[in-house]
Amino acid sequence: MPTIFTASRKVIVAFSILVFHLFFLNVSLAQKQQQWSSGEILHAMKKLNVVGSVLYMAAHPDDENTRLLAYMARTRQYRTGYMAMTRGDGGQNLIGNQQGFELGLIRTQELLAARRVDGAEQFFSRAFDFGFSKRTEEALSFWEKEKILSDAVWVIRNFRPDIILTRFPEDSRAGHGHHSGSAVIAREAFIAAADPSRFPEQLKYGVTPWKAKRIMWNTSNFFGNNTTAENQMKLDVGDYLPLLGKSIGEISSESRSQHRSQGFGSAAARGVAIEYFSHTLGDKADKDPMDGIDCSWNRLEGGSAISSMVDKLISSYDVNRPSASVSQLLEIRKALGSIKDEYWKKLKSAEVEKLIRMVMGIHLEAINDKQFVKQGDSLKVNLTINNRSSISATVSNFSIEGMEMSPGATLSNNVNWNQLITLPIAKDRAVSQPYWLANPMNKGSFNVSDQQLIGMAENKPTLQVKVKLKMSGEDMDVLVPVMFRNVDPAIGEFLHPVYVIPSQVTTTPLNPLLVNTNSKVNSGNPSNTGSDIPFMHVISYEHIPTLVYFSKNDQMVVKVDLKTTGKRIGYIVGAGDKVPAAIEMMGYELIELNKNDITADRLKSLDAVVVGVRAYNVNDWMDEKYDVLMEYVRNGGNMVVQYNTNSFAGPLSKLKIGPKPFTVSRGRITEEDCEIKFLDEKDPVLNYPNKITSEDFKGWVQERGIYFADAFSPDYRALFSMHDQNEADQTGSLIVRNEGKGRFIYTGLVFYRELPAGVPGAFRLFANLISNPNLKVNEVK
Repeated sequence: MPTIFTASRKVIVAFSILVFHLFFLNVSLAQKQQQWSSGEILHAMKKLNVVGSVLYMAAHPDDENTRLLAYMARTRQYRTGYMAMTRGDGGQNLIGNQQGFELGLIRTQELLAARRVDGAEQFFSRAFDFGFSKRTEEALSFWEKEKILSDAVWVIRNFRPDIILTRFPEDSRAGHGHHSGSAVIAREAFIAAADPSRFPEQLKYGVTPWKAKRIMWNTSNFFGNNTTAENQMKLDVGDYLPLLGKSIGEISSESRSQHRSQGFGSAAARGVAIEYFSHTLGDKADKDPMDGIDCSWNRLEGGSAISSMVDKLISSYDVNRPSASVSQLLEIRKALGSIKDEYWKKLKSAEVEKLIRMVMGIHLEAINDKQFVKQGDSLKVNLTINNRSSISATVSNFSIEGMEMSPGATLSNNVNWNQLITLPIAKDRAVSQPYWLANPMNKGSFNVSDQQLIGMAENKPTLQVKVKLKMSGEDMDVLVPVMFRNVDPAIGEFLHPVYVIPSQVTTTPLNPLLVNTNSKVNSGNPSNTGSDIPFMHVISYEHIPTLVYFSKNDQMVVKVDLKTTGKRIGYIVGAGDKVPAAIEMMGYELIELNKNDITADRLKSLDAVVVGVRAYNVNDWMDEKYDVLMEYVRNGGNMVVQYNTNSFAGPLSKLKIGPKPFTVSRGRITEEDCEIKFLDEKDPVLNYPNKITSEDFKGWVQERGIYFADAFSPDYRALFSMHDQNEADQTGSLIVRNEGKGRFIYTGLVFYRELPAGVPGAFRLFANLISNPNLKVNEVK
């Protein structure tokens, strides 16, 4: 991982404890502006009478049970949260070539989009997804267990769940060391959160020990691993919600479909849906996970009066005149001031204030004229407020970054009130770096020095306008994030965060450099290996806000003794990876091939054809190109296929990939430093044009390989054997078959990770794979 740039700055956090609890409401930067329908308003009113909370805990984005989250948040209307230990940094990317923490940035936003659909809130620990792990103890060791346990305790003490639900067991049935590790963390955090002697340093920030009623395991049946049983607690969560016009199955499928980088689009479901639960610790429940927990206002001193007021609000609600409820909502807001429980007082006050804005149809926006603002520059913000009701309201004042104005403007019914704000940005203003990337990270975890940032899904908005509205003599503060509006002809309006960037910044990276110690000619100039000007990384996809982070603009230099053959390599792009750039670093001309390019005439001009990761999964036309690709091989061509998954778009055993059948298994080697056994050291692939030895497998990152070949005939040659700790050898990491005059290779070795990481041995081995044995070694100059 590159060293992350952080401008000279001091993160100033001036939250009071009460405001911090409010911030733990997980306010996210929505991409499209929302106004509730009359039915949604009534649904939210009913939630005012629910005083209960549920926290779900697992390891990654997509681990969460969106159906159960939607049921708890939408049907039962509990405050519902999902705590993922990691941001999914170590997974594969179906939509682009981002890996590592860049992928984590994308998946964070996809999770936030999912939560906006299912109604839950999102939290994270500082754990880094370092890739697939087969052992619980490995995951906990990489994560620095006590560090991540303290994060889980911190979230529990802030969120104060009545119950905790986990997705996975603590043993091998979890199927992943991160999964089982998350269950261990959850169980131990359940105990530690209630113990004032555990992580006592947290108590100075205003939290108190918190004891949840119970922790339960939400068992499941997927990937052929059924952990449900008829003697477990069962709960039908397939309700239809008339006020929302959707069933829980429809909501949950929409939520899960937000995970686009993982290709998890799913069909809507309707009807009965049974969830299963197994007791872990705490008071045992018999019929319902919330057994024995009073989730009404009766649990709080003075709460019965609030309950009666909410009942009256609901019974008198006019769906055709939502604004008629304003006076009752203001009365409830005032009555909440007498509730002694500060946690629920703040939560419910926030709910009431949002309802007031919704019933009045109040629209607030602060739109900046540009998305990126340099330190020391200025910006122009257009503040717009519209009161779409006949209820009288006034803009008493507003403030931003220490600038305050008191217009005292009356908001006329359905008339936009506008105020242009010209705002200077201080030269030492903190840049908009994701908080978990502000410090250099450890191998298995991020380092966050500010306790009050831990657990948060994302940064607070860079800039916010604090607007004070007055209605019926009551003041109400609203924080309006400053956003940048983009209107795309294809997808319409989209709101993006505004970012403060360094006064000097570049968006042009220094190209990686391969220094061939076997040649006088290199692929670049080694004299320029870095710059003091920070490099601004921009990640842009249409389904998430534009993402930005900063790093040092270092040049990766790979020193390797490398021989190559051939000149022109064809590349069939799959889900996206950075292997093409590595091929060009080795001195090849790279030609991207799409469907129409794969013809006999076009292929015969290529020295090798490389198939990108998951190409057979994402390109439905690959099957129809089988014959022309095999003919290319038989006529002397060299074809290299990188990994594809066996559970994507149907089993690959039904697709034709190689000249002879084989299947793609879920076999993988997660220990990047495991021993490699050479099954035939004299095989040409291991000797031409580079002599491959065990030295070439040193320094690999994250893992050795994934989705290995299986059930292949003796016509294929397996070149390597390897295994993870306490497991049997696997031989499907790289298989070769000579076909006619040419050669076919399938490999699950993760070149898409190793080549961008600059692993010298990976370059040497990959050069051998794409070197056509019918050609001479390129002349060494």
